[in-house]
Amino acid sequence: MPRNQRASPGPNGAPSPRPLAGNVHSPAAAGQHAGSPSPSGDAPIIMDNTAIAQLEVDDENEDTVSIYTMDAYPNMTAAYQVERSHHPGSGSVHDDATIDSARTLYAEDVDYTTEHDRTYCGDYFMPVDQTEQTRQYVAHQVYLKLFNLELTTVPLHNPRYILDIGTGIGEWAIGMAEKYPQCEVFGTDIAPIQPTHQVPFNVEFHIENAEDEWIRPADAVDLVHFRNMEGAFSDWRYIYQQAYNCLKPGGWIEVIDYDDHFTSENFLSYFAPDSPAHLLAKGVMEAARVAGRPRGIDHMSKELLEELGYVDVKETVYDMGVGSRENSSYGSFYLFTVVTGLEACCLRSLTKFLGWDPKVVRDLCKQTAQETRAIAEDTSRTGKFVVKLRVMVARKPTAQEQWLAKGTAPPESDCGTLRDGDQSTIRSLKTVKTAISDATGQEARPVSQRSKITEG
Repeated sequence: MPRNQRASPGPNGAPSPRPLAGNVHSPAAAGQHAGSPSPSGDAPIIMDNTAIAQLEVDDENEDTVSIYTMDAYPNMTAAYQVERSHHPGSGSVHDDATIDSARTLYAEDVDYTTEHDRTYCGDYFMPVDQTEQTRQYVAHQVYLKLFNLELTTVPLHNPRYILDIGTGIGEWAIGMAEKYPQCEVFGTDIAPIQPTHQVPFNVEFHIENAEDEWIRPADAVDLVHFRNMEGAFSDWRYIYQQAYNCLKPGGWIEVIDYDDHFTSENFLSYFAPDSPAHLLAKGVMEAARVAGRPRGIDHMSKELLEELGYVDVKETVYDMGVGSRENSSYGSFYLFTVVTGLEACCLRSLTKFLGWDPKVVRDLCKQTAQETRAIAEDTSRTGKFVVKLRVMVARKPTAQEQWLAKGTAPPESDCGTLRDGDQSTIRSLKTVKTAISDATGQEARPVSQRSKITEG
C-alpha cells in the first residue's frame, strides 16, 4: 500500500503534508512553521527542504543552528511492522476506490483555537498543528524501534475489534489495521487530523471525547489502547470503567506513558535545581492541578485497575535513551521529540492557567532544549540520560472467571464468548448520526472543511 500518498486534513481544511514514507528529511516531511499563516490567511505556509521542521524562530542575531531544526539530526528511514503490496489497477479485492474511502466519521462542529501562534482543539493542552503532527510521526517511529516493530505488548489472537483512544495522527491505528486485516480498528480523538486517503479499508476514525459516555456495545472490544494520554483526563477511574464495559471477556487494556518527565530522577537529575527545566516542570505540574487534569503517572495504578475488576495487571518500565549515545537506533529521534515537545506541552498550560508570558515560556523552552541536547551529546557524561517509559496492561476476566469469582458456576450459554446478538459493529451510535447515509450517494465532508479558526 503506497502510504506516502496518505494525507490528513489540517485545521485550515487543506491536506497537511506529513512524513509518511522514506525518511523525515524528504520534502513530504517539511513541517509547517508553528501556526504560520499564509499572506492570505488561508492555508499554512509549508517550508522548503532547506528549513525543514524549523519548529521555532531563532533569535535574529544568533548564528548557531537552531536546536529545533531537523537538519541537525541524521536521516531516519521509516519503520513498518507490516507493508502489504498494492498495485493500482491490479483488480485486487481492495481496489483503488475502496482504499481511498476510509470510513471516517467527523462531527459536525469542531472549532480550532489559535493561541500564541499554535493551533489547539477544545481544551486539550497539546497543539494539533502540523508541527505537532510531525513530532507525533517521529515519536511513532521511535516506539516502533523501541518495541522491535511490535505495535502492542499484549497477546492478541485473531482480534475482531480494537479501539485506540486519543489516536492523534492515527499511525498506530493504521498499523494495527494493516497487521490484522480481518479486524475493525477504531481510532478516536477530539481533532480530525487523521489521514483520509490511502488507508486500510478496515480502519475508522471517529471524533469523540473520551470523557463523554462511550456509546459502544458491551463485551465487544479485544484491545483498548492509550498512549501518551497523561494530563488528558480529569477522571481516569471513569475512563478505565468505560474501557472495561466495552472490552469483551478476556480483552485487554494497554496504557503507555512517560514515567519521569516531571520528576527529579533520571532525566531531570542532570539539570541544576534552579535550571529552566526544573522551573518548567514545576510550573506544568501546578498548571495541570489548576486545570483539573493532573499530569504524571498517578493514573497508572495497579490498585485502581484491580478495584474496577481487571486481572493480570502487569507493569513494565523501559529506558528511553535520549540521544544517539544512549541508543544508536532511535536515540537521535527521541531527542528530537523531547526537544520539540517542550513548547507543545508547556505553552498553553503555563499561559492559560498560570498567566505566564508566552515569550518567557518560549525562552525557557529554548534554554531547556539547548541544555538537553548538550547533555545528550556530552562525551564526558558517564551516567545514563534516559526517560522512563511505563507500560501497564490488564485483562478483563472471562465470563467463567467472573462467575467463579462470585462463587457460582456459569450457565452453559455464558462461556465467555460473544453471542450472536453482539456480532454487530462497534461503530459509535453518536458519530454514525453525523455521517451522511451511504444510500444518498453523497460523501460526508471532513469536519476540517467546516471548521473555523478563532484567534485567542
